[in-house]
Amino acid sequence: MLEKNKNRDFGNYEKPLVESPQESFTLPSYMYTDPEVYEIEKEKIFYRSWQFVAHKTAFNKPGDYVTVQICDQNLFVMMGKDDELRGFYNVCQHRAHELLPSGSGNVKSVIVCPYHAWAFEREGQLRGAPRSQNRPGFDKADYSLKQVRLEVFLNCIFINLDDDATPMSELVPDLEADVRKHIPYYDDLKAPTEGLLGESFINAGWKVVVDNYVECYHCDHAHKAFANLICMDTYQHDTFGLWARQIGGDIKHDNTAYELSEDAPVMNSVFWYLWPNITFNVLPGTEEVNISTIRPIGLDQTDFTGPSLSVTGEFDQKRADYTAEVLVPEDIALCESVQRGLKSKGYSQGPLIVDDERSGRGEHALHHFHRLVQKSIG
Repeated sequence: MLEKNKNRDFGNYEKPLVESPQESFTLPSYMYTDPEVYEIEKEKIFYRSWQFVAHKTAFNKPGDYVTVQICDQNLFVMMGKDDELRGFYNVCQHRAHELLPSGSGNVKSVIVCPYHAWAFEREGQLRGAPRSQNRPGFDKADYSLKQVRLEVFLNCIFINLDDDATPMSELVPDLEADVRKHIPYYDDLKAPTEGLLGESFINAGWKVVVDNYVECYHCDHAHKAFANLICMDTYQHDTFGLWARQIGGDIKHDNTAYELSEDAPVMNSVFWYLWPNITFNVLPGTEEVNISTIRPIGLDQTDFTGPSLSVTGEFDQKRADYTAEVLVPEDIALCESVQRGLKSKGYSQGPLIVDDERSGRGEHALHHFHRLVQKSIG
């Protein structure tokens, strides 16, 4: 461990991270680079928080499933023959082989383990285990798949490994109201397909990626086309209990990002961040929404991906090209450079830049996120 990390405290740091963002500094660099911190985050953050799996339209008939990797935990959600959705650990109760391949699909009758052919009902009960009659007292009821908490929120499927977790409807009811207020067509969304953001593998830790997402202090300089599309002078950024929201209401038809028709139905941008790693994204143009998750796959590797949905099922290709070919590569380069820089002996903490108006150009939402991390693992 680096000498500068020797006397660290996961809740209190050399330079203060306090209630006032104007007086605060960032999380120290070891919070991004120390494997011990990442192990604590798994247990205290990711295994105790609601994690996005899929939009409800991914499940249409019994046997439809979607797998999800939450750090070291492999899970899946499946629709049973009773049309109910259930979440399970994706592991056989015999010798721990993974049951379903990564991704999505349909199981027509039973889930069969690829290793020893143990078969499970789509509702989780063990149907049969080859030659198990040779084991005295073997009872199939003892070997059902282990289930996890599941909730449908904002038409999306979320799971939580914590059996005692507070329901999302109680944790963030104001978020649901806010999303529906700003997206009046939300219930008409359908046909998830490739994401607005695409699938982005980033050589940076999850907190670096969230840091970048929750502030637009960098946008004027690092996202010139974005700042030409959405006027930064009127950009708004507000924080709430477990979420934050960015709104850009001053949109330019004549911009350097992508072409906007004169009758485009959506002439604003809205970006929601939900603790710890979920984002809802709206860009000007057609009626589309992207829901992406900032998913850690290691100490300094992250997958930022999720489905896009539209009212018509058709997607704005010019907007998609801009996000995939310009905006996302810009953000990936920024995050990867920061991750490398956090390992430097020449850096520990930096000051947060926040104006009195809490405008969209400030870092008060970054402070909000860092405080959530601090409270969770400190």
